[in-house]
Formats: sequence, C-alpha cells, structure tokens
Amino acid sequence: MGETSLDISESVTVVTVVEDATTIDITPRVTTVEAKGLAIANANATSLPMSPYGTITATNVQAALEQLADQDFRSTDTPTGTNVSEGDTWYDTDDNEMKVYREISTGVFAWTNFVVAETDETLDAGAF
Repeated sequence: MGETSLDISESVTVVTVVEDATTIDITPRVTTVEAKGLAIANANATSLPMSPYGTITATNVQAALEQLADQDFRSTDTPTGTNVSEGDTWYDTDDNEMKVYREISTGVFAWTNFVVAETDETLDAGAF
C-alpha cells in the first residue's frame, strides 16, 4: 500500500473597494477539509482529543482505551487492585466462567458468576 499525503495551502483574500469610499472590506476565505481514513503522521493516541461519553471520562483516545481496558479482564488469576471497580467483568480462563464485580453486601464487593449453565453447559434464557 502506498503512502497517502494531503497538502493544503491557501492564502486567498478577497478585497472589496467601494467607489468613493475610504472603507476596505477584507474577508479571508476559510477552507474546511475532511479526509476520512487518512493516517495522521507523527500522531499518537494521547494527542487525539475526544469527548467524554457514558462511563468514559477521558478527553483523549489513549486514556479512553485505558479506561475501557480496566473494565474487562481475561485471565486465570482473579483481578485485584485499584483499577477493579463495581460492574467490571472478568472471564476466568482457568474455569471458563464469566464473572462480574459487584456489591454482595453493604460495602463488600466480590467477583460473582455472571451466567450459570443449568446442565451440560447449555445456556438459554431460563439460565439468567
């Protein structure tokens, strides 16, 4: 795949002179360019701004990705630490169980099974 480049330069100014008047109206032109799918050279995710939405409070792409990653875990070991919060999910790859971190009694949080199969690992609407 070849390299894509986009060069934009504009220095056009419209000058309007009204006859027998001492007023000059200088109106610069503004050009808006939208390039979808164009790679931005020398950019990284921390320099790409974004608007916070829902549970994501970050204002740049890198921080938003980190917040999302801290809400979902896949491992054999139980996730612990300050990045574990109520509502996070964990797939226990050792036991093949999906769990959610929730309050099980006032002020006490634990990983609990999210979905439990009734028999023979068959899940249906009645198992929720």
